[in-house]
Amino acid sequence: MDSFTMKINLVIFVLLFVLGCQTNQKEIMEESISNSFYVGTYTDSVSHGIYKYKLRQDGILEKIGLAAKSNNPSFLAKSSNQKYLLAVSEIDRNSTGEVVSFLIAGDSLKPISNSSSGGAHPCFVSVNKDGFVLAANYTGGNVGLLRLNKNGELSSLLDVEQHTGKGTTDRQKAPHAHSAWFNPFDNNIISIDLGTNELWFSYLDTLEQKLIPAEPQKLSMNPGAGPRHLVFHPNNKWIYVINELNSTITLVEKSVEN
Repeated sequence: MDSFTMKINLVIFVLLFVLGCQTNQKEIMEESISNSFYVGTYTDSVSHGIYKYKLRQDGILEKIGLAAKSNNPSFLAKSSNQKYLLAVSEIDRNSTGEVVSFLIAGDSLKPISNSSSGGAHPCFVSVNKDGFVLAANYTGGNVGLLRLNKNGELSSLLDVEQHTGKGTTDRQKAPHAHSAWFNPFDNNIISIDLGTNELWFSYLDTLEQKLIPAEPQKLSMNPGAGPRHLVFHPNNKWIYVINELNSTITLVEKSVEN
């Protein structure tokens, strides 16, 4: 083998080695990201805010540490680009709570902005691919609409969907919005109210940035069920609703008329 051929082979080997190392580093980084997660807490005792954890390959759950101090961050949601984390601040300050946005920076969260959730004691937050944000306010009995911009800043409150009515149990004497969900297939929104024992339907007017009541607007669950959360089936026909008060799951089927 002449010296020129040896040099070519050496260059190819070095390139393959470097590419292999880069691939391994990328896989390790992606695995590390996918196995780490954040935990929200109530901060009236020993907790101080949002914590980061990691599930190791050996099955051990490792606490990385406090990612950010925050007041009652009881529910969290990541933006679709995975750059930002949203947290509710489940408080009642002049009849409203807050939604807070953070920049995900390694093992830390850097606060960016905060806005009114539209009602007292927000207990749920969600964000869609266009940056629209829903906050379910438990004591307020309503759902607030906000928007997250490309820099991770929250808008002021854009709209509020107020619920009315009550259920049949001691925990259902007033509206208690417990979650609010963007339908992954369209602009429809489902808000779940434990207090009124109903699913509330609306659609998002993206131009006016408003929540428009749908028709029909509500669907009742079995008396005393106490609906809390849901998941959408991939076929876009079925929704599974988990009920807190009677420990059941309800299958909801979409009609032909949508």
